[in-house]
Amino acid sequence: MIVRMPKYLKKTGLISAGIFLLLLILVGIKFGITISIDKWLTSLLGDDSFSFGDAFMTIISALGSPLATFIYAVVIAGLLYFSNLRIPAIWVLATYITGLAAGQIFKVAVGRARPLGHLASGYAFPSNHTLTTFIIITIIFVLILPNLSSPSLQLWFGWGTLTFGLLLLEAVMYLQDHYLSDVIAGAAFGIAWVTLWVWLYEKYAKLLHDKIAALQYDAI
Repeated sequence: MIVRMPKYLKKTGLISAGIFLLLLILVGIKFGITISIDKWLTSLLGDDSFSFGDAFMTIISALGSPLATFIYAVVIAGLLYFSNLRIPAIWVLATYITGLAAGQIFKVAVGRARPLGHLASGYAFPSNHTLTTFIIITIIFVLILPNLSSPSLQLWFGWGTLTFGLLLLEAVMYLQDHYLSDVIAGAAFGIAWVTLWVWLYEKYAKLLHDKIAALQYDAI
């Protein structure tokens, strides 16, 4: 199969799901220590300005926005589609869109206000920036890295995407858009969500391939 569960992903996904659920509970009940750490760190990062910090962090935030990550998902799906891999292409878009929708449901359910002085609108928990970015990063690790021919390219591309993800975590806090728990929850949810959809792919991709005539000549 094109989309496979790497050995590390199932355990990573379960741990990520546990982290998300824990933060969901702590933020939902407004647990004192969690709220205090969030406010302290966000305030600290907001005060820690450097000469090109605002511009750099704004660029990182824009590159990790839901709009940007949707474009990445469409590009990946398009390349798969025109390579006669329509089921994986559908999987990429379905994983992304349902993950963003599920994250939005949690946002509304928790109803957490953003940090004071933020420029973005809407609720804070979980962060859509980190949620969608880590959906794309996990898809890259599952779908793209294993198919790169050069081990050095795999290494550099993998570390590059992870480095961007970590920079994004800092950027959205630096810009006062989110608290620490928001960005960690978003990243954890993104990883867990892709893990779930990899499992669904392994379970149902062949069934779709066999049952839908238009897809019977596609590789899965």
